[in-house]
Amino acid sequence: MGKKRFSRLNYSLKSLRKPNSTELPPDAPAGSVLRNYQDVVSGKKVLTYPRSEDSKPGALLQVSVLPFFFGGEAGSETIVSLSQRADRASSVESVQSACNQIAVDPEAHRELRGFTPAQATVFIASGSDTVGTSKITGVRYNKRGGASYTLPYGASASEKAEGNVRKDIIAAVNADPDNSVSFTSEKV
Repeated sequence: MGKKRFSRLNYSLKSLRKPNSTELPPDAPAGSVLRNYQDVVSGKKVLTYPRSEDSKPGALLQVSVLPFFFGGEAGSETIVSLSQRADRASSVESVQSACNQIAVDPEAHRELRGFTPAQATVFIASGSDTVGTSKITGVRYNKRGGASYTLPYGASASEKAEGNVRKDIIAAVNADPDNSVSFTSEKV
């Protein structure tokens, strides 16, 4: 769970303790948002998030990208994984082409241990919004209908800057204004 996301609830739990005491804080009132959160943090409540069959990644395929770390130079092609689900999704074809993925050449491309490629997580909106209930706090929220796909991306022969590749991906995603994308930079 993110540190910032639940910072107010964490502070509230800390404020339940007696000053200068090493004792565990008392339980928050039953049925409250704070109590639901306290039960999750303490391990009294175990959360599960089962995935529907159509959201499972399937087999992992291999594609190659040119890492930004090496300046996108030819000869630095690196083999990375892509889920079969993301590869087969027709709704992300234009985004996938903006990711500069290359077909794997096992003779010339290599896998780098400890390398995590830059990734674009694309949300394709579909259907209508539904009302969900948080398993952590018990609070109701509006849940957007759609699916997310994670695509590795890299430099191309003509474009070496990660920011410019991101702009190309954003342009492909923004073909439908309801869709969105977030990015994670590569780690070497």
